[in-house]
Amino acid sequence: MVAGYARPLPAAHAGRATMTAERILLQMMARVARSLRAAIGATIIGASVLAGTARADQGAAQPGSGTTPAGAPAQTLEEVVVTAEKRESTVQKTPISVTAIEGTALQAQGVTDMLTLAQQVPGISFKTSGPGQTEFEMRGMTSTGGESPTVGFYLDDAVLTPAAMAQNGKTVIDPSLFDLSRVEVLRGPQGTLYGAGSMGGTIKLVTNQPNPRAFAANVEGIGSGTSGGGFNHTENVMLNVPLMQDVVALRLVGTDKRIDGWTDRVVLNPFPIEVNNSTARGNVAAAPAGAQIPRSNWEDLRGGRASLLAQPNDRFSATLGYMHQEITQNSPNTIDGPPLNQAHYQPFDVAEPFSDTFNLYTLTLKYNFDSFQLVSASADWDRQQNQTQDISEAMQFYIGGFFGPPANWPFSSTATVTEAGNTWFGLGAGTIAEDDYTRQYSEELRLTSTGSGPLQWLAGGYWAGYGATSHVYSFYPATNNGFNADFGTTNLADNHRKVDIDQYAAFGEVSYQLPKSLKATVGARYYTYHSNSVTSVSGVSANGTSAPLYGLASNSGVTPKLNLAYIPDENTTLYGTVSKGFRPGGPNSPIPSPPCPATAPTQFGPDSVWNYELGEKLRFLGGRVSIAGDVFYIDWSSVQQQVAPGCGFKFTANAGKARAYGAELEIGLVLAPGLVLSQNASYTHATNTTSVPLAGVVAGQRLLDVPQATANTNLTYRRPLAGTMSFVARLNNSYFGSIEDITFTRNTLPSYDLAGMRLGVEDKSWSASLFVDNLTDKKALLSDTGALSANIPIFNRIATNQPRTVGVDAAYKF
Repeated sequence: MVAGYARPLPAAHAGRATMTAERILLQMMARVARSLRAAIGATIIGASVLAGTARADQGAAQPGSGTTPAGAPAQTLEEVVVTAEKRESTVQKTPISVTAIEGTALQAQGVTDMLTLAQQVPGISFKTSGPGQTEFEMRGMTSTGGESPTVGFYLDDAVLTPAAMAQNGKTVIDPSLFDLSRVEVLRGPQGTLYGAGSMGGTIKLVTNQPNPRAFAANVEGIGSGTSGGGFNHTENVMLNVPLMQDVVALRLVGTDKRIDGWTDRVVLNPFPIEVNNSTARGNVAAAPAGAQIPRSNWEDLRGGRASLLAQPNDRFSATLGYMHQEITQNSPNTIDGPPLNQAHYQPFDVAEPFSDTFNLYTLTLKYNFDSFQLVSASADWDRQQNQTQDISEAMQFYIGGFFGPPANWPFSSTATVTEAGNTWFGLGAGTIAEDDYTRQYSEELRLTSTGSGPLQWLAGGYWAGYGATSHVYSFYPATNNGFNADFGTTNLADNHRKVDIDQYAAFGEVSYQLPKSLKATVGARYYTYHSNSVTSVSGVSANGTSAPLYGLASNSGVTPKLNLAYIPDENTTLYGTVSKGFRPGGPNSPIPSPPCPATAPTQFGPDSVWNYELGEKLRFLGGRVSIAGDVFYIDWSSVQQQVAPGCGFKFTANAGKARAYGAELEIGLVLAPGLVLSQNASYTHATNTTSVPLAGVVAGQRLLDVPQATANTNLTYRRPLAGTMSFVARLNNSYFGSIEDITFTRNTLPSYDLAGMRLGVEDKSWSASLFVDNLTDKKALLSDTGALSANIPIFNRIATNQPRTVGVDAAYKF
């Protein structure tokens, strides 16, 4: 046959050729499944038999059956029911990359916050400076440089993902994880069902719903002490009350948490300035302390949820929900590097508090028709954040860089001030503060088929109205003659910004059960958004007061999805997915020209990713072994970047491309009755593929805040005691690979391991355990923390973890 030429098949052979191709495809997929199971089984079966797994065959419960007696040693791995595809299914039968952890497991393992959860799930990375100040990322889709998150965040059906352009838009709330049904982590773009901001993945917290059939209560108390810190305590309570038997119920959940803190804020007197060098610190670790505020990063969290369920019949239900939470922190979880002591050093006694207040109102209506379910999910939430930072050293650096040595500074009081003095060359203490308020109302209406036929479908619509205001301001004390006398104001900068965004979407998925255990799913989402912003700037840095600056943006598009799954039995799932995700764009506030070139775009568009993925989920040895893995390749286009044209201002632009590829693996293994090993790992290679000089991006550079490797190991041993009591021991270790981060310059933060252990006794209605978190007292450098004003090369502020913490956890269920 001549290359490039193919003779058409006769019509009589066309059907036979199609059948042959289908048969070959099915045989190949079946052979892959058998090969995977055989290869992995051969590797571990010897160890499993030696460990006694063969003895577990007798009387072993089937996966997910729930027939294992309470407190009995585990003989099979339990399956978790999820709603990742907005319909109920098990993790095993859901042909996407998803991790699900039940709420009871979270409580038993002592996972109480989102950061600890992220360190136990493959494929998640983050950038943080403390509670309520964390950006989550998956599969290398870093949010650094953009204006909105790359990972969606949900509480039940409520969309908590902030829209673009919010000042605090990339950080999510840090809710208490008490009384959850489960947490679902969906890796890879979820643009079809979950929409904007889910181009790296989605985190979904699913709460326990009110039960109108029985009264229930759960109380938990946690007390601990931290190395270098004080006493920490947490009190959790849940109360479920049927108000009308089998019809109406109220569920109340409350949390009161106090972390005493473990970093110090040290005010040096005099503050060591290098002689004749106004832009460098001296040896702060050896300087005398004028004041020291120990354990300055203490944290208080108080909040609760209330859910009222009315279910008058089997077809209709209505759930009204409310959540309120307040986080107060005296200073961030950051230390100075150098010297990397457990402290932040300052020339003046400037507190740096942070507060985060969140309210959520929800109404979920469900009606079951004969062949489909109608769901209406309404949510209205608001969030208020306030924070303050000390910028005294930043001002010294930039003024020194502009005017030269202090003797040349044109301020009225510099002539008589020495370099070692804490009057800071006449400027005094400088602060910057930020107040952010955001609110979003959203409505999702969807129809989901409920039949058992080969055709399954889902269709819906979504609307969200989002508003955000931000006020960033920097002032010097009015009594400071060195600043006020020369500039006639104490206002260094005062920036007000207001953003409004409307989003609309229509989405749907159709799946069909093909012959020979094949299932095909096709989905798409059409979206459109309109946003506008207004910005006003005043103060010395703006040469007075500028006229309001207005920005407008809009865009629309389609995010498709194609999934092909091979599910020959309840223990085998093979799948392939091609999907697209996106992050919305927004308006740019105009930058002044001159001094800037008149090239800043009036808006930046959405960036998007194409994801190509192959995965498998296998269970064997009677449900005692489960292995789920996937490989992926992602193309990222029109990446949102912060561009600096060299005039002191920045704007956001779609500049450059990136890619990521890697693999994720989760293994569960019952080594012996009562001895369970859970192991997961991920590898991500994420790099820029084009250079963007004005954004400081070089082709081949790693994407920021993305570790190449992560791993987590959990080993649980359960042994029966008298009656229904059991002794339980848990060991865990989380590994997080090195990351590249940037403040003033690009740098690398090293890899780290965090280990923990728990020993306790559990009964049907109560549990008590002794725990040690951060067993080896490792000081992990989690991420660089950018300044609210401007970063400087003198030092980095680096977020760090809590030192070794020893405590007791006791719970009782009524």
